[in-house]
Amino acid sequence: MYVVVRCPRCGEYLLANTVNKTRSCPHCGHRSVLRGLRVLGRTESSRDAVAMIQELKRRRAEERP
Repeated sequence: MYVVVRCPRCGEYLLANTVNKTRSCPHCGHRSVLRGLRVLGRTESSRDAVAMIQELKRRRAEERP
């Protein structure tokens, strides 16, 4: 299973496989324990998770003035 979370340091969205316990942010390099992060979405395929991240980014861009 894949989850979408936000990096606690830089705030960017991350795709993580739940098989792993930690995930490093590709944007800032911060390593986070997945168990401690708020899950924004769950899916069985990484492709669906990428689509979820794209939608979240689109919404965030629309909210900014």
